[in-house]
Amino acid sequence: MAELKDAADQFAKDLLAQNIAGLMMVFTPNGMGQAMALQSQMQAAGPQGAGTPAITINVQGQEGDDHLVDIVMAGEGDSRTIATRWKDVAGAWKVDAIALKA
Repeated sequence: MAELKDAADQFAKDLLAQNIAGLMMVFTPNGMGQAMALQSQMQAAGPQGAGTPAITINVQGQEGDDHLVDIVMAGEGDSRTIATRWKDVAGAWKVDAIALKA
């Protein structure tokens, strides 16, 4: 199984590239529903700064069986943090919860 930070980094790259196939593989059903709601939240927040944002992966620790990871995307004068909750499902890291931090 890949390291959590590596899985989160690939997830962030797939988000930026809008790689739907890659993203579909990483979500649990619960995470997928939350991701669909998050999409409308991010659209309402408006476009992020020009250029490709820099990505920082911050592994926050563990809550029970869940592993908390913040994905920070920083562009010109703008930064967004996406909070994710990961689970080990049959030896693969899966996003079970996702939300945009205020």
